[in-house]
Amino acid sequence: MKRKIIPYNSKLKAIAYTENSFKITGRGIVLELKHSEEGLSDGTKLVSEKSDKVWKVKARILFDHAVHEQKLFENEVTEYMLMTFKSAKLKQESIHQIKERESQKIYQYFISPINHEVKPEHAERLEIINIDDKKV
Repeated sequence: MKRKIIPYNSKLKAIAYTENSFKITGRGIVLELKHSEEGLSDGTKLVSEKSDKVWKVKARILFDHAVHEQKLFENEVTEYMLMTFKSAKLKQESIHQIKERESQKIYQYFISPINHEVKPEHAERLEIINIDDKKV
């Protein structure tokens, strides 16, 4: 029996899943995103497979109290979010939670909508399109 050889396709879709999103007045949309890429560079587009809505990645969010524990990617623009805690225990719990989420490949980003004003839905499947890709 002959084996069929399937050519390698370097343009396979990169997919991400939304975990949570919310708006911060004056800052924009914060998106918790699960993906397997080695970072998302500024300008990367996220396209909903359900609605075709598009968002642009502005920056990865790093937390001031946990930055020494967070995974860094060379291609990402980063912004810091200042957090305050009522106790050292709560601060340590937050660091643990951030590390746990990142071990599951869940990261936080500031994003901006393109030609609409809505945030992604929970558990929405998004195609990741790098700025070098001319699809969007």
